[in-house]
Amino acid sequence: MSKIINNSKFFSIYLVAIFFVISLFSCSENPLDIDVSHVELELKVKAFEKDLFQKKEKITNEEIDALAKKYQPFFDDFTNQIINIGDARRGDFNFQLNAFRTDSGIRDVYADVQKQFPDFSPYQNELIAAFKHYKFYFPNEKVPTIITYVSGFNYAIATGKDYLGIGLDMFLGSDYKAYAQLGLPQYKSMLMSEEYLVPSVLLGWVSTEFEMPITQPNLLEEMIHQGKLIYMLDALIPMEKDAKKINYTQEQYDWCENNKKEIWFYFMDNELLYTKENSQIIKFMGEAPFTQGFPEGSPGRIGHYLGWQIVKAYMKKNPEVTIPELMQEEDFQKILTKSKYKP
Repeated sequence: MSKIINNSKFFSIYLVAIFFVISLFSCSENPLDIDVSHVELELKVKAFEKDLFQKKEKITNEEIDALAKKYQPFFDDFTNQIINIGDARRGDFNFQLNAFRTDSGIRDVYADVQKQFPDFSPYQNELIAAFKHYKFYFPNEKVPTIITYVSGFNYAIATGKDYLGIGLDMFLGSDYKAYAQLGLPQYKSMLMSEEYLVPSVLLGWVSTEFEMPITQPNLLEEMIHQGKLIYMLDALIPMEKDAKKINYTQEQYDWCENNKKEIWFYFMDNELLYTKENSQIIKFMGEAPFTQGFPEGSPGRIGHYLGWQIVKAYMKKNPEVTIPELMQEEDFQKILTKSKYKP
């Protein structure tokens, strides 16, 4: 009899331990890490760079027409904006496009792209997963066709009607020789590697899908708008490292995490949240190797980080708010107030 009682006590303790462990895991579960296996999605990927460069000799007007037809409207955007040679109505268009195609430096870059990205399918799979998440939240929205290209180091990301363009030559690695030769600062080139490709591309895309609704925003509105965009990446690529979502190195992200209280009180003590001073907004939102006024190790764009933390706090405190509702919310003060943000 006593053995049974002892076993029962052990069983009860065992159950309590199991429930405790389960509760620990449930508390740490990411509510954005959802099952999207049931979401149907066909993501088209086209390699424009291969069609443009596969023929070494000059291409004819007929071949250019065929290329333009296959890749419209991207083709016109590529020639008009990305490589800036104008469109096919120009009399010297054939000459200009072939000059770009046959330039020895550009062809070397194309060769390096082929070496770095011999198989785009791993990135395609990541993008499929991301856009499945997007379709889960926005089932009636279209997903873009993915078009890869070589830009001559002009544009990493291009968006247009129904397409998302990826300049593969902008993700060749932080130590890629041409980046230094072009004079790109290290704080930019150190993030120009394939591991940042998918988060960077998605952030660029959501930035055009969800544009700032206010003409002359103050700093708080700018911060929360950017925070909403990065939170969209939380929803699209929930298992990705946070540092990559905000386009930071791990060290830069860790600095922010270790100093989040100091960051918040700096903005509060200096009464910065509602400033519309352009120099102040650029200081905290613009690309830079560090943030002026902050200690060594601080990254640039620290306002993006703070806005993201406010949005995360808002969504945690208000779990009934959906992703579409968040992205449609234009009352930025409401987001701050209801976030009860206090690091």
